[in-house]
Amino acid sequence: MKLAVDVMKQSIAESRDDGKPCPKVGAVLVSPDGTYYATAYRGELREGDHAEFTLLERKHRDKDLSGYYLFATLEPCAPGARRNPKLACAERIVNARITKVWIGIEDPDPTVDRKGILYLEQKRY
Repeated sequence: MKLAVDVMKQSIAESRDDGKPCPKVGAVLVSPDGTYYATAYRGELREGDHAEFTLLERKHRDKDLSGYYLFATLEPCAPGARRNPKLACAERIVNARITKVWIGIEDPDPTVDRKGILYLEQKRY
């Protein structure tokens, strides 16, 4: 998780439509045997892109991530949080067959209200 926090500090400062600052987020993907890892942070490759999206879809789209572990500094967004046709980060994590997820903090945004965590728990994380 320390590496995820270090990566989070590189997040690109952005504003939301409501004027609130976007949270800084870092994510680390680790192979089951611990010999491979990759990192991503919010806005790393494109403004507005979530760290989990960057890690799973932009950097590892064609890789089988079954059994991998994910460390994220902030609760992933839940279904319904993104505009169609975008998938929520929690859905992407499940679809990638990530085995275990560690989350640094719950999203303090009251509209999120633990929905990302609850979604992962329902899917047995």
